[in-house]
Amino acid sequence: MAHLLGSKACIDSLRADIDDLQNVIHEIIAKTGSVKCHSWKFPDKLATDVDIKELFNRYRYGKNEVDNQVTHIILFELIID
Repeated sequence: MAHLLGSKACIDSLRADIDDLQNVIHEIIAKTGSVKCHSWKFPDKLATDVDIKELFNRYRYGKNEVDNQVTHIILFELIID
């Protein structure tokens, strides 16, 4: 599985999964109200204050293999968060 780390397909899939999760979270918050909990990945922010669009701009597939591996891990951590 290590050969998949940083692959374009995995990064694209993680981005789609994060986008889907964000949509579901926003639907739930709209019905139940906001819950104040801190982000695991960014403990200085509330989970609802993490700017996913900004993170998508910063972490995307590119030409550098090491950067792609970091992007893969960051996106995976966002799913956990």
